[in-house]
Amino acid sequence: MLGKKVGIDLGTTTTRIIVKGEGMIASEPTAVAIRDGGMQAAVFGEAAFETAAEDPEFQLRRPVAGGAIADSGSARWLVNHAMIRAAGRQRIFKPDVVIAVMSSLPGGQRRSLLEAAALAGARTAYLLDAPLASAMGAGIRLSGPNGHLVVDIGAGKTDIAALALEGTVSGRCLAGHGGMRLHDCVAEHVRQEHGVTVDAATVEELIASLARVGPHEERRLDVMGEGESGEASLTITSTELNACLDAHMRPILAAIDAVIADTPERLMADIKREGILLCGGGAQLEGLDSAIATAMGIEVHRESQPQLCAVRGTGYALDNLDVLKRALMYIR
Repeated sequence: MLGKKVGIDLGTTTTRIIVKGEGMIASEPTAVAIRDGGMQAAVFGEAAFETAAEDPEFQLRRPVAGGAIADSGSARWLVNHAMIRAAGRQRIFKPDVVIAVMSSLPGGQRRSLLEAAALAGARTAYLLDAPLASAMGAGIRLSGPNGHLVVDIGAGKTDIAALALEGTVSGRCLAGHGGMRLHDCVAEHVRQEHGVTVDAATVEELIASLARVGPHEERRLDVMGEGESGEASLTITSTELNACLDAHMRPILAAIDAVIADTPERLMADIKREGILLCGGGAQLEGLDSAIATAMGIEVHRESQPQLCAVRGTGYALDNLDVLKRALMYIR
């Protein structure tokens, strides 16, 4: 086939695009700016924030929320833009497209994405559940009978699945429970306890510097925010974040436990031997891997670049479409 093969990881906060033979060509915020509701005048990614800030005629929209499609119109435009970025506007040969989505994405939203890819000029379009995509992106071979357990923590969802024979044996998807909820909890804690509002970049710094799941020596960080009387300086300690981390971890551990309970013992023997794969941007939370390992009694492996597992998995799927059709929802 002469058409390009395009993989898209459609995340809540970040959309990544990969092209066979070219590697990852884009990593942009999952955002579009649209003028007067018309898709003809729209921009994507970082440019969307700049355009919306500079031109009041443009409205900033987030097509994905909590892993689900929140705005089908802008989601369709986003898929179209991704196709243009990957394969150009003028194409002699139509591309094949694989889009990674959360496993619990409703059927209507799945059809909408497939239709968007078809309207954008795809020859074939496939949807691949995030745990399958992440496992493939981490180099796991799913064609055999061995069992694998994947925990994929994104910004807007947590997807957990036991996999074997190119499919999901048991799974749980926590839609809306991901890194963004932890960020919101930390921001609200600072506002309630210190009377200061901090921006998103400062919340990121607080989590990266202070947040650690499990026992640790207390850490402190001085930050700036906006209080009632203007700019304010304050010191945040790592122990202050314990309640937010506990609220973040409890549903994830409960979901992993539920997946394990639903997994046949034969496959669990494989999983206990090989360990749990931890991936997604939320996997970078310090101490998360050891906390899951301690709670489940199973070794946990975290990829060196966990946020790239899903998009790399779409690239693998593009090379194995015939083999993987059983696990994919697709149109042709």
